[in-house]
Amino acid sequence: MASLVTHSVVQRTAAFAPVRPQRSVCVSVENRVAIRFQRYGRKKAPFYRLVAIDSRDRREGRPIEYLGWYDPLKKETNLNAPAIKKWLTVGAQPSDTVKNLLKKAYVIQPDAIKVDMPRVEL
Repeated sequence: MASLVTHSVVQRTAAFAPVRPQRSVCVSVENRVAIRFQRYGRKKAPFYRLVAIDSRDRREGRPIEYLGWYDPLKKETNLNAPAIKKWLTVGAQPSDTVKNLLKKAYVIQPDAIKVDMPRVEL
């Protein structure tokens, strides 16, 4: 008897279920690659590796590719420019600090310098 009651309840809820409009299924997979630093070294002595990594991963996460390194204490850099340009053309977004470093190393074009010319009235 209990099975009849549950069966009728199922039928009743199915009969009164609201009709939902069908949605089109749109699946878009988007890999957001970032070019950023990974911090290495000891306390008060930082050392950074430049990596291409999924932007949703943590800072020490596993990178897709190592692109170089930067030592801020000695002001030394070693960059793999062709690989960095490849990632930039694919659509990877560099962090602000990495972008400044790439501009200093002329891997990407530095912003145009704005020169204000004084007005001369005739």
